[in-house]
Amino acid sequence: MRGRGEIGRRSRLKICLPLEMRVQVPPSAPFSGLKNHLGNDFPENPERKRQGTLSFNNYGCRTTGGGTGVSVTFKPALAAALLLALPGCSLLSDDGPVRVAAIGAMHRNPDRVPPPLSLPDSLLLDAVGQGLVTLTAEGQIEAGLAERWTVLDDGLSYIFRLRETQWPGGQRVRAGDIAAMLRQRIASVRLRTALRGEFRDIVQIRAMTERVIEIQLRRPQADLLELLAHPDLTLSRNGQGWGPMAPHWNGNMVSLAERNSSAAEEEGATPETPAIAMWGSNSVNGVTQFDQGAADTVIGGRFEGWPMLAAADVASNSIVRDPVEGMFGLAVTSPRGILSGVEAREAIAMALDRVRMTRALDAPGWTPRITIRPASTNSQTLQPVYPAWVDLSATERRSKARAAVAAWRTHSGRPARPVVRIALPDGAGARILFAWLHSDLGAIGIDARRVPLSGNADLRLIDEVAPTSDPAWFIRRLDCGHDISCNGDASALVTAIDEAATPLDRANAISLAEEAILRHAAFIPIAAPLRWSLRGNRAASLHPNARGWHGLYRLQPTPD
Repeated sequence: MRGRGEIGRRSRLKICLPLEMRVQVPPSAPFSGLKNHLGNDFPENPERKRQGTLSFNNYGCRTTGGGTGVSVTFKPALAAALLLALPGCSLLSDDGPVRVAAIGAMHRNPDRVPPPLSLPDSLLLDAVGQGLVTLTAEGQIEAGLAERWTVLDDGLSYIFRLRETQWPGGQRVRAGDIAAMLRQRIASVRLRTALRGEFRDIVQIRAMTERVIEIQLRRPQADLLELLAHPDLTLSRNGQGWGPMAPHWNGNMVSLAERNSSAAEEEGATPETPAIAMWGSNSVNGVTQFDQGAADTVIGGRFEGWPMLAAADVASNSIVRDPVEGMFGLAVTSPRGILSGVEAREAIAMALDRVRMTRALDAPGWTPRITIRPASTNSQTLQPVYPAWVDLSATERRSKARAAVAAWRTHSGRPARPVVRIALPDGAGARILFAWLHSDLGAIGIDARRVPLSGNADLRLIDEVAPTSDPAWFIRRLDCGHDISCNGDASALVTAIDEAATPLDRANAISLAEEAILRHAAFIPIAAPLRWSLRGNRAASLHPNARGWHGLYRLQPTPD
């Protein structure tokens, strides 16, 4: 069977079917990270052999051959799970729908699972529902349910004319229902943290006629359309919508056909010619499926899964890196103990060797950051505020940070080394990141303990793509009410951003608020978010974009 990264070097990632699976990785690969993905099916202490390969008792087939790599063999149940028992030989061939392995859990009715939406759920809802507007393959705004729109009253009124369409079951889509649905979405506690407060200027959403909706604003909001295009604002009912594609479930996989095709006319009918077949996956499984030709594309890769690409030797021209901006760093969620003081929080920010951290993952172009907002080469762009210690050398920063921790121990009367719990996701990349965090914090006298991302923690990783191009988003994201320690004085400055009368006043207000948030030191920047996908020949329409969004409707089948 041909792999999907067939241009360039062939991958060394291998599956031994039907009995088991082998993954060959470099000797330096993070085995603990792989075990974290694969659980008990990964051996505790794999033997590394310099020549040939590696086998385990009771794990089945041995591998042979030369080289310095390490081959890991898994139980039969895992091998079966990796290929998902995909129904029909056509799904393992180069014909049929575009096969999408989306990283994350997928549910038949995303509205019934705890927020936020996973990536597969977002992709599914966007395909079957979409919002008033949506994003092109290049990340630009285009029509969704609204076939056109007009901006009036100097940006205080947005008028959307809805397309003539129906809900599954034949009910006509009416403006009154859509207005109510939008109001509910925007006010919902299910709205992800990155969007909380972003619709603060909406005064009213009302139906003007059966096909016309108006959104009235308190003040102009230039990024309103960008926000309305976010997957959290898709318009669907119980996992079903008016949108361009109709779903049909087969176990844990969903097939999607164009809604206007004969395969999608009857709700629940089996699509005869589905355009897309998607399932939820993770980085290990997704990369494996892509390499073996069981997936044409893998969507939704993050930093924690990046090491799998090197381990699998995926061809570089199969990797799509999205040029996203956003936040990637540690947020103080529990300002107790050593984190109760600004000096100690600033000490952690100074102690991190961000260059080593980002290089450790070997992701080209992933650059470190010490500012809340990204810097820009455009002189017309508002530049970020830098911390007071920016001009200190790495040695000077480490020395000052160590002294701050020692001073806290003396003043608090606690001679023992303080412990800080850091919440990170699963995955090899996260284990590599934590290794460097543990080392850097240990060097200044702090013991780091890793906890699950959803666990009780003192520091929690924020890894979010900015949903808008507004530079104020970075500041609002760190304001009170966003699951992070905040400061009342800084919050007042954040509020003042919206009260600015001119663009110059607004830029100054952003800088003032940013400076105050930096002084509070409740967010420790590390880098920009890392987003990647894998693209085979049959998913050639998948393009990198600044939002990191790849709607399924854009992935039309193309011949190899």
